[in-house]
Amino acid sequence: MVIVDDEKKSEESPWELAAQSLLHQMMNHVGDDKIMEEVACVTLQHKLRSQVTEMKAVAFIADGSILPRKSGTSDAPMACPPAIPFKAPVDSTMSQELTIDMGILAKYLPSHLRRMEGNSTSIELRGLLVPAGITLICGGGYHGKSTMLQTIAAGVYDKIPGDGREYCVAIPDAVSVRAEDGRYVNNCNISAFISNLPTPPGVTKIVDTKKFSTSDSSGSTSQAANVSEAIEMGCRAMLIDEDISAANFMARDGRMRSLVMDESITPLLYRVNGLFNSHGISSIVVVGGVGDWLDVPHNVILLDKYIATDATAKARSISKQFSHGHVQYAGRGVVHRLEWEKSGTPIPRRPVDIFSQRFVRDVFISILDGGNGLSFHHDHDNDTETTTLDDEDLEDYRIEASKLEQLLGRKQLFACGLCVLWILQVGIKDPSLGLPHLLNKLDETLDQGGLMKILEDVNKGSGDVAGSSSSKSTAVIGSDPWKNLIEEVGCAERPRKHEVGQTLTRMYGIQMEEIPMEDDLSAEEEAKRLAEEKRQELLKIWENRRKPRHSRFE
Repeated sequence: MVIVDDEKKSEESPWELAAQSLLHQMMNHVGDDKIMEEVACVTLQHKLRSQVTEMKAVAFIADGSILPRKSGTSDAPMACPPAIPFKAPVDSTMSQELTIDMGILAKYLPSHLRRMEGNSTSIELRGLLVPAGITLICGGGYHGKSTMLQTIAAGVYDKIPGDGREYCVAIPDAVSVRAEDGRYVNNCNISAFISNLPTPPGVTKIVDTKKFSTSDSSGSTSQAANVSEAIEMGCRAMLIDEDISAANFMARDGRMRSLVMDESITPLLYRVNGLFNSHGISSIVVVGGVGDWLDVPHNVILLDKYIATDATAKARSISKQFSHGHVQYAGRGVVHRLEWEKSGTPIPRRPVDIFSQRFVRDVFISILDGGNGLSFHHDHDNDTETTTLDDEDLEDYRIEASKLEQLLGRKQLFACGLCVLWILQVGIKDPSLGLPHLLNKLDETLDQGGLMKILEDVNKGSGDVAGSSSSKSTAVIGSDPWKNLIEEVGCAERPRKHEVGQTLTRMYGIQMEEIPMEDDLSAEEEAKRLAEEKRQELLKIWENRRKPRHSRFE
């Protein structure tokens, strides 16, 4: 939530005084213990995420958690019964007990979590620890697969006591990836998944999938772009549900490979292992209908009537019986374990568009379609003599956000719009910064000053928006960004850099420019030189071993 925070109390605005008064009233009404319970709960989730990361895992689901929601439009937990509390598989390496020292906050957590001996401040949580690598969530229809994945996706955010999933966490850079028919894509490298696209008769221009652009992508090309951009934005784990994915992007069985010899799509199934080996990016995939996926995972979770079991050993046995490890793909190795080629690495890009070139301060943000999109426009009630963009120029600068699975709603979506404007301002000031650097710089600014700092920078427009501590804010309540915020959503919620990046790249009309990578080329040449030196070294060792050995008695 955005709350004004001036340095001098004497300069506090009426809005700030009102916010502080409301906060004090709430504390008096709720009580200190209730507030401390929420503080302890959030602190525990932060510590859990840190521990999961240190253990080289992706997510943790605590025993006793209530995973299903009350309804499709509610975040409240389903009543128990009929909901079945989660239980980690018995006798599985994925079943772990985590111990965390909570200090003085331990007494504000439920007693069943606390160690009772002495005055211990440690709590113990037993549950399912999802390791790094490729993990499948399998099972029949309506047995809880998607619900488990949604729990992991929600684990990147903190939850309040009573949510049912407050002890379920995921690493901060876990990103949901799905198909988005009709998605806008600009200059995105999808060649790891899509190549050799056919051209209609009479068309001479060949589609370059290393620089793919479209205003109306298909399911497979949109999901390929989503994977590529997730990698570009620093994703460490992909969360994928086959129900909302493009079937031909996910897998292709042996019979179809035999029938269709010239296929433009290399399915994700063939790439997940190479992606993990090359970039360390894990994948958690919900699968219920394509058995070929059993050839690739490190771990398999089987859900049967909402009860989880470890089916890793059984899946490996089934894979061995059916594939025998002999299936090849285009002479490039075992079909489901292709190495990640350099051509599949996302090209470095930066946003270049009409806002960056002629940015003005009176561009307003509006929520569309009940919270499923954004648009940028002028405030006609506050016309100035400043040169502005024509409304016709802004018509295409809208954002479709209905399929951003981890977006938390209107308030966070509006904050994404503010962050997009901030990135466009910073990007024009430093053209050397690519999208990942801009997103990291955004995170640093949010850490230092929160959304308040973003509002101030957007309001200044031509001022210093690089987060310098020497810059003094000129933002006042009632200025354009504040007016826009208050009228649209009242308050804003901080988004992750991943949602901001997804919002930016989905802006209709945005142009993504490739950044030359001279440094990377020299690094590649250096890697080749070192590899050649190592090869020569091994060759000498081999030659020395082949030389005849003479007895010391000769």
